[in-house]
Amino acid sequence: MNIENALTKFWHGEISLWKAYWIIGELLNSIVIIVIFNIELKFFDNSKIFENILFLNLINFHFMNKLLLTIWTIFITVGIWRSAEKYKGSLIWIILTLIILSYRIFVLRIIFY
Repeated sequence: MNIENALTKFWHGEISLWKAYWIIGELLNSIVIIVIFNIELKFFDNSKIFENILFLNLINFHFMNKLLLTIWTIFITVGIWRSAEKYKGSLIWIILTLIILSYRIFVLRIIFY
């Protein structure tokens, strides 16, 4: 399976919910955020992100990183949401997943305000 095929399957929700949420939504998302954080430090020399070290200070990110993070968040949210819609297991996992995804989109507004 090549990466393009895997991304297409994820986008259409054809990956099981647990894989979509835990592997892509949490593990891969953490790696992407760390990479964006390091890009911000190395390429944009942004020391303002250390003002609130316990929380990522997304307001001070460069516009390109804000855009990248927004696109990435929308991509993983749509893929996981579609996986949740196709999930045939317990209803509680679907509801919890959709609540968490809704909160993720709600928090995305912090990037621009």
